[in-house]
Amino acid sequence: MKTIRKYAVIIRVSLSNAVAYRAGVLSGLCFYTVFIYVFICLWRAIYSEGSVRGYSYEQIVWYLIMTELVSFATQYSVYHDMNNDVKSGAIAYLIGRPVHYVFYQLANALGQIVWNLVCFGALAAVLGFSFVGPLPGFRLAALPPLLLSMALGIFINFFFLMMLGLSSFIMEDNFALFLIYQKLVFMLGLFLPVEFLPDTIQKIAKLLPFSYVTWAPAKLFVDFSWPLFWSVVPVQIIWLAATATLTMLCYRGGVKKLQVNGG
Repeated sequence: MKTIRKYAVIIRVSLSNAVAYRAGVLSGLCFYTVFIYVFICLWRAIYSEGSVRGYSYEQIVWYLIMTELVSFATQYSVYHDMNNDVKSGAIAYLIGRPVHYVFYQLANALGQIVWNLVCFGALAAVLGFSFVGPLPGFRLAALPPLLLSMALGIFINFFFLMMLGLSSFIMEDNFALFLIYQKLVFMLGLFLPVEFLPDTIQKIAKLLPFSYVTWAPAKLFVDFSWPLFWSVVPVQIIWLAATATLTMLCYRGGVKKLQVNGG
């Protein structure tokens, strides 16, 4: 319980900082609105011919709103912070704190995520109802499994960014890895549903973790069914376990290297 209270304090402090420095969120809300509006205009033109790959116009708009909500909610600085900590040597002091460095970063990120979800979630609801109205067929009973899938996607994204940050122990410049990861998430579910991709790429995408960051929760939101839930959430859990395990292994290997080198 004492350990849990430590991380709860970190989350609370992070949340307080996010609320205090809300100017960055305000600019993000403006950008989110402009981004959604531009893509709604694009999809309106595309959907003048009818539905595409089983998605109605209302579904694709809400899908885009949901994927961008996850994307904007996870705009925390863990990758850049870890890069700076490793390259500057500050991590040698940070790992001596009475909290685990990885879980410290997780707790710190959670405070930012909670605040982002509140702000961008409220704006997402306003934009969705303003542009296309309620999502046809949506049921409140789908909300708990949807939130579970969203949380799993957020944690998968966090541990991926942690791994990328920890790669600074090995690579002097790992920004290329960050760009590759970012673009894979963009292409495999953020801007387009996976179902819009060619069949072969669809099968590959559904085996990789990148589509389970944004596509899985958004798909459950616009077209919820229990068979769909049982097909995507277990895969998210597997990828979360895999990324968390790899992150811890990378951290242990990096810390050992740091200690051996006398850093």
